Amino acid sequence: MIHNRQAMIVGAAVLASCVTAFAQQNQQTREERQEAISAAVEALGLTNDQVAQIREIRRERPAEDLSPQDRRAWRQALNAKSEAVLTDDQRTKVAEMKAAGPETKAFAGAVALGLATRQRPNRAPRAARPDGRPDGEARPAGRQGRGPGRG
Repeated sequence: MIHNRQAMIVGAAVLASCVTAFAQQNQQTREERQEAISAAVEALGLTNDQVAQIREIRRERPAEDLSPQDRRAWRQALNAKSEAVLTDDQRTKVAEMKAAGPETKAFAGAVALGLATRQRPNRAPRAARPDGRPDGEARPAGRQGRGPGRG
């Protein structure tokens, strides 16, 4: 029979090991992200001034009360601002990166800088929604927030 004190010690040890593992993983993720950004900066030939401008644009935050449609429009405007910082040659290179696909480190860096977007594998495109609603349209009244079969 395990005593309470022993159980608490074991629990604290497990918690400490989990926190340590998370911190190491988080540090590795940051390093990978920084490497990807460096690869994108190099591949696109971005200047330090352009990187600073893009980072400043990416720090902008939307109002909290935006509808999904307004939030999507805000995100598109933000992407347009980021792309406006680029030269025509750099825009061409971004388009080539997008066409090459998300496997490259430079593409991951472009995503981190907000110059490209990664398709979410777990979401179907909006046009292919099973309920047939157009993009951005709300659920019918009376079904808000309820799952299937919950009347």
